[in-house]
Amino acid sequence: MTKSMTLMVCPHDTAGDPIKWFQFAQYLTRYCENSTQYYKCLDFTEFHQKMSQADIVYANPQDSLELLEKYNYVPLVHSTNLYDEIVFIANNEVENDSLSLLNNSECLSCNGMMVTRIGIKGLLEQNIKPKRIFSKDNWMAVVKSVSQGEKPYGFVYKDFYDGLNKLSKSLVTKMAETSQQSIFHSVFIKAEFADKSDKLIKLLSEAHLDEKGRDTLKGVNIEKFIPVARAEILSFKTLLDLESEIME
Repeated sequence: MTKSMTLMVCPHDTAGDPIKWFQFAQYLTRYCENSTQYYKCLDFTEFHQKMSQADIVYANPQDSLELLEKYNYVPLVHSTNLYDEIVFIANNEVENDSLSLLNNSECLSCNGMMVTRIGIKGLLEQNIKPKRIFSKDNWMAVVKSVSQGEKPYGFVYKDFYDGLNKLSKSLVTKMAETSQQSIFHSVFIKAEFADKSDKLIKLLSEAHLDEKGRDTLKGVNIEKFIPVARAEILSFKTLLDLESEIME
């Protein structure tokens, strides 16, 4: 074994069962000839403070851009089944669940998250443009505020919505969801270990081909990894200015 590596993961993806990411790190240790230790960040504040210290990072789209442009990390792979999408929700007293109601309406979302722009893009493609999108600190706050009637409509991260229990989902009405498949979480490696990137890309891209690899991927809800290019990550930037004038 050579120098050990530290793995950090986007906190949203560790909220359910962080043990699976320990097992993911063990898989890397066993097959890439580097001891890999998983460090669990308690929240996004800690993650953003420490992600640049990690050797391997599984990051959301906006953090991917920062790792790439600010810290010069090397992109390795992304999953084939997980894309960042939006679920549109409404207050339960809204009688019609047609997305056209969002046109010129006030909505809620987490405007600091790139996935909110996926929702905007999906609406614009249907000639729907909200009047204003007000920001909340987290996705649960969006759900609660819409349920309480602060605003009639909201955007929430699909992965978050899918993880809600039945009671929480019943607080609001699901209107629709996007299927843009254009932004995603990716695995990165620190430039210091760039000489290992080809080996890790091969390892992770072929993990689904054997039982141990499939079990490891299944634990973190990934069917298969495929290589990701720097240009693919940089393409996310086209979303950043999308209808920014309607976001509070």
